[in-house]
Amino acid sequence: MRWVMPVRVTADDVAKAAGVSRAMVSRAFTPGASVAVRKREHVLRVAQTLGYRPNLIARGLTGQRTGLVAVVAGEISRPYEAWLLEHIVRVLSANGYQPLLLPAFRDANMTEMIDHALAYQVEGAIVAAGSVSRDIADRCQASGAPLVLIGRVLEKNGADAVCCDNIKGMWQLVERLVKQGRRRIAWLGGTADTFSDQERRQGVEEALAHYGLSLQVQRRGDFSLSSGVSEGLALLDSRLALDAIMCANDAMALGVVEAAAQRGIKVPDDVAITGFDDVPGAAWGRCPLTTVRNPVNETALEALRLLETRVHNPTCDNQVIRVGVTLVPRSSA
Repeated sequence: MRWVMPVRVTADDVAKAAGVSRAMVSRAFTPGASVAVRKREHVLRVAQTLGYRPNLIARGLTGQRTGLVAVVAGEISRPYEAWLLEHIVRVLSANGYQPLLLPAFRDANMTEMIDHALAYQVEGAIVAAGSVSRDIADRCQASGAPLVLIGRVLEKNGADAVCCDNIKGMWQLVERLVKQGRRRIAWLGGTADTFSDQERRQGVEEALAHYGLSLQVQRRGDFSLSSGVSEGLALLDSRLALDAIMCANDAMALGVVEAAAQRGIKVPDDVAITGFDDVPGAAWGRCPLTTVRNPVNETALEALRLLETRVHNPTCDNQVIRVGVTLVPRSSA
């Protein structure tokens, strides 16, 4: 049997079937437009019967609200990125927006991705991944689309941003380890150009210096569980007699826990291990992880608030919101 592509229903089809003008169909699908209640219900009922859906891209070209918000997310195979994305999408959807997901893979060109998003006439962009430059912020401002960064703060007057208190979180972890008598501490960082990695390492070094200590060794992974395993094995095999390994995120910390198990090293008796973010999986597994809670729902809500503030007041000063963090003590340290 030959397959025939279904014909796309247009606004003109709805207008003809409903006995109204095409402009009436457009107004019926536009929130806040002046349309009698019964007339709107009639048009929407006919549209539903025909299977009509408004073209959001075409709507953007006519200057109407599309409701589209570009969401640039990191590698969603990683626990924190997937968890954060879930909350961003949920918050946007609950407030009447349609997220346009643009996954930023490791070698992605962020400028090209933002340009691609702006071509869809999005009402704004939330970027929760990668390195964002001043040029990208300027492109968004020139297009009239607000830009909100998550987990990244540009230099003064760069862009609105939401970021957790990375330094405070690392201080809390260092204080816990020092009180336990840990002195030979290693640092496993993530990707070098990542803002969170830079601030978290800074927090570790400042807190250790406060107690007259310094890191015994530093290594670098890529925030993935697999890099935590490989770099964890390297640290545990280094014969440095480490008594704690602090990691820049939970995924790598969970990898180090696995590395310790492979070497028959007891956690936390022989070595303490800490993470950062408190992703759902941190509380499970062979050794529940001591970490710092990075509040993703609050982060998503603040990102939307900043976006809407910028829409209604494009010339207001840039805001940087630092959401609070909480120490979550568990078995690993």
